[in-house]
Amino acid sequence: MTELLSTNTAGLRERYLSSLSQIALYNKTGIVLQNTGLVIEVNCPGLFLAQLCEILPSRPGADSILCQVIGFKEQRTLVMPYKKAAGITYGCCVRALDSFVSAPAGLSYIGRIVDAFGVALDDGSAIKPDAYMPIYREPINPLNRKTIDEILNTGVKALDAALTLGKGQRIGLFAGSGLGKSTLLAAMCQQRQDKKQVNIIALVGERGREVQEFVQETLGPNGMQNSVVVAATAEQPPLIRAQAVYTAVAMAEYFSEQGIEVLLVVDSMTRFAMALREVGLAAGEPPTMRGYTASVLSAIPSVVERCGNFAGRAAITGIFSVLTEGEENSDPVAETLKAILDGHIMLSQVLAQREHYPAIDISRSVSRLFGRLASQEQKQAVKTLRNTLVSFEENRTLLEMGMADNAGTQKLRKNYLASCLFLQQSHQEHFSLSDSLQQLITLSKGCLDD
Repeated sequence: MTELLSTNTAGLRERYLSSLSQIALYNKTGIVLQNTGLVIEVNCPGLFLAQLCEILPSRPGADSILCQVIGFKEQRTLVMPYKKAAGITYGCCVRALDSFVSAPAGLSYIGRIVDAFGVALDDGSAIKPDAYMPIYREPINPLNRKTIDEILNTGVKALDAALTLGKGQRIGLFAGSGLGKSTLLAAMCQQRQDKKQVNIIALVGERGREVQEFVQETLGPNGMQNSVVVAATAEQPPLIRAQAVYTAVAMAEYFSEQGIEVLLVVDSMTRFAMALREVGLAAGEPPTMRGYTASVLSAIPSVVERCGNFAGRAAITGIFSVLTEGEENSDPVAETLKAILDGHIMLSQVLAQREHYPAIDISRSVSRLFGRLASQEQKQAVKTLRNTLVSFEENRTLLEMGMADNAGTQKLRKNYLASCLFLQQSHQEHFSLSDSLQQLITLSKGCLDD
């Protein structure tokens, strides 16, 4: 009995001392010294990087302005506000909050549209989170990852048959404006209606009109019922636009830990990188190619690598869209993503002009897991399909001018048209994986090998 009391007393003493060590002996406060563009310089000792603080405007009745520490300059701390810094003057009080930014998450978020902090934007009631997830995490041990060996059914024939994807794969969707990128992403999300699957969609830097159209028309009620949309529009500060991506990733990790498969869609990584570029330049980082700072090119892999197939929890499949406007090879964001992703889907301006949707350029797209996930029969059929598309494009000028009109070119034209018909699909149509593969093999045997 005496030993039991002694053990309990020791445990209480440890908890008491631990609680005392966490109590701040004084409030960390300071004042505003200077405001240059997006950055506010303050004198508040004890602040650390990525910490939250608040500035109390001198204007009576004004709300406090939440800020995040982004750097240091000599004896001053650089903070960036999450909203317009109206009402701040020299000498305004700065108060540390002793916390990092976290992302709320929970099953109640499914079917809702929220901002970068998890606050509801739709007409529904306030959302009560089940947990708060850190938006920054240490790198995942590579030995805790599992081999990707299960096929992801997207419902899109061109993807499932010719560019087979796996659960936990990270894919880039490279496209210019107006090529049907959002429609293709929505079609992939609409396919996932299982209760053990959820879509987390981050809309970064979009126009407000586009967010509404995507949710109400492109994604629609069927797609929304199993999705969480995190939106940060173009007019919001760069810190909030970047925060939307980190919140979406943190939510994806929460559902993954609950055993729910996640399809994480970020539209777009280009605008995410642009937001980080604004933050980095405002903090005084030197620019590199196209003005991107070094921190931007290191932040991109830290987001991508949080997706994958993991031991002990469900897979997170990542689809990251990238804006390309004819300068793809000189875009550091596109090149960085190509190097670390497990494949890329290229949308073609030429195909879109021909009303060929989805405008996926099969000859330029690749899935690095296709060789592992596809059967030998499927590989042979895809090889034949690619050869047909490439051969026709190489001889398109001669064929259109009628300078090579013979039995061989007529057969090539026939096979090309059949291939295009197979690859085209309405956004309302959805095909099972088995149907897509059967159509591809039938096409290969009955037409392409003729």
